Amino acid sequence: MNTRPAGDDALGTLCARWRRRTVAEGWRMPEDWAAPAVVPLASAVLHGLPAEGPAEALGTARAMADVGVTEGLRDVGALYDLCLASVPHSVTLAFAAGWETADTAPDPVAAARGMSGLPQHTEFLARAADIFAGIDSTREGGSLVLVTIDGRVGRAGAARLVRWKRDVLLGEAVRTAFDARYPTGYRDGVAVVLGRSEPAGHLLADVARVRATLTGLARKNPSILRAPVRITVRPLPEDLAALRRMIAVDDAA
Repeated sequence: MNTRPAGDDALGTLCARWRRRTVAEGWRMPEDWAAPAVVPLASAVLHGLPAEGPAEALGTARAMADVGVTEGLRDVGALYDLCLASVPHSVTLAFAAGWETADTAPDPVAAARGMSGLPQHTEFLARAADIFAGIDSTREGGSLVLVTIDGRVGRAGAARLVRWKRDVLLGEAVRTAFDARYPTGYRDGVAVVLGRSEPAGHLLADVARVRATLTGLARKNPSILRAPVRITVRPLPEDLAALRRMIAVDDAA
């Protein structure tokens, strides 16, 4: 599809650069990036016009194309990066609202995972139960450990937009740092990962990677992410009930 509108070379060039940047950053299906809704948003950003309406329309279009909200917001961020600007909170909210309310009958698992893209604790505990029972394996040695990543700012309930942005950032950082075969869970600003203590270098590298990523993100988003992020690594309890209690204590901290 040609996203270049006739008579507007600057806009056509921006759309082309936007697509290249997004594809370079890992867009899963490059051939599906182009959509009519990208042009109004690019135009609004290029000309300094209100972008909430176009962002909401693009969010709906991305949801209809089965693009996840995290991938879609990362794409919007690429546009603003090209224009040397930060994505306004109102634009993030508008895109997310368009994505969330699209009439797509989304996959129930993906919908349940929400903005972080990580499993809820019920799914995490089910995976942990399989590991305790020897049904599932993380394929490495050493003892099982629980990594807890707390990115919450303050104790009071955050506004919806702040929670959404925090969840997107935390989810992306955790998925980037930890191998997908390790069970993960998420609830309201706290992520958990079940890993192995050996090889020790692997776990240490994963923890260092997620810490570095979140430290950089917290500098840019001080009101959204804790700085410094709180990360703990502890031996896994001996049974599922104890693990459930440990997670509940972390959530309440």
